[in-house]
Amino acid sequence: MRLRERGASLLIPVLLVITVGAFAVVVAATQSGSDIQGTEAQADSTEALFLAETGIERATRRFLGGSACNAGGLGENLANLATIGIASGRSIVITAGPASVNDFSGAALPATQCRIQSTGRVTASNISRTLQVILDRSENYLGTSLVAGFNNPAGVGNPGSWTGGGYDYTGGLPAVAGNPPNCTRSAYIVKARTGGASAAASSIGTAPLSFTVNGPMTLFATFDYRILRIGNSGSDFCTTNSGGGACPGAADATSPAGAAGNGEMCMTLRDTAGATYNSTKSEVDFSQNLGAGVTVAGPGCTPTSQTGNAAFTPCALRYDYNGGTAPGNFTGRVTVRWALAGAGTLTFDRLGFQMYIPAGGNAFEMWIDNIILLPSTGATAGIAAWRDCAVLTCPAV
Repeated sequence: MRLRERGASLLIPVLLVITVGAFAVVVAATQSGSDIQGTEAQADSTEALFLAETGIERATRRFLGGSACNAGGLGENLANLATIGIASGRSIVITAGPASVNDFSGAALPATQCRIQSTGRVTASNISRTLQVILDRSENYLGTSLVAGFNNPAGVGNPGSWTGGGYDYTGGLPAVAGNPPNCTRSAYIVKARTGGASAAASSIGTAPLSFTVNGPMTLFATFDYRILRIGNSGSDFCTTNSGGGACPGAADATSPAGAAGNGEMCMTLRDTAGATYNSTKSEVDFSQNLGAGVTVAGPGCTPTSQTGNAAFTPCALRYDYNGGTAPGNFTGRVTVRWALAGAGTLTFDRLGFQMYIPAGGNAFEMWIDNIILLPSTGATAGIAAWRDCAVLTCPAV
């Protein structure tokens, strides 16, 4: 009997080990299931956020295209996103209400701003993310950095985003006051005086972009400019001729010149069908005369702003000034425009600048910088403020 009972006391530890092992398996399975559910929820949450951002982008384009800051202008319930390649079971709701004309604290917004809300939802999990933003027409019409991103990369050479054109990498306006050689890059041309290579000077540069407008509407482009009459000793054959001729459009009503001037500046847009749209042109009818004390050094025809001459210190000196008599002395950025008369949607994929100095006469240099596109009445684009309502409670719109 005693021999048969030997080892019976081991049953309790064995049962305990089995129980603990089974419990561990249950816990592990539960934890694994929770992890999977948590991962799926996180994935759906991220997808819902992307959907909400897509709604913001859609409303932004509509607002910048002229849609009103109200439910009729911007509000949408997008229950079927298959047309834009998004799987079924996803939705976007864009809301603009009576409070859309107020900021997050309830203060009235300027006429160029509008507060909207976008909610993205994944139907199967019922997970949603909501964003509110303030759209602002007072900045760059194309979003992100300004179109005239002449300054990337900095230093010697041409900008990476533009094709064609001539540039002075120390000739532009910096974000803060500076002196050569610390000025930024600008588009640039130089023309020799009569007696040397007296051909006209011209330059065309283009950069890719992407935005859509609904016609009829008017688009504006504003930019800074500088045109100087210079001495020409040692550089009678320095003339920029990188493409193009005189600007094809009529003089803009706001042009600082009343007649054909010392220089012309205009812009072009190309749509996705390949059609080109020419802006009006701005003319400078009386450039500033720096005389024989400032020259362009041949044979490299280096722009005078690189010499450190006092005529270009600080960098902003002599920008946005025309001494003409009709309609009078003019100071400030110039404006050109496109009048898009036809109804319907136009999508543009390229912007271009064009600079021109007629043949004959004196030697001239000309720069343009800081191009900004604007829609019909006032300045445009960009998102002034973001608020993620999954984190912070947004006020009602």
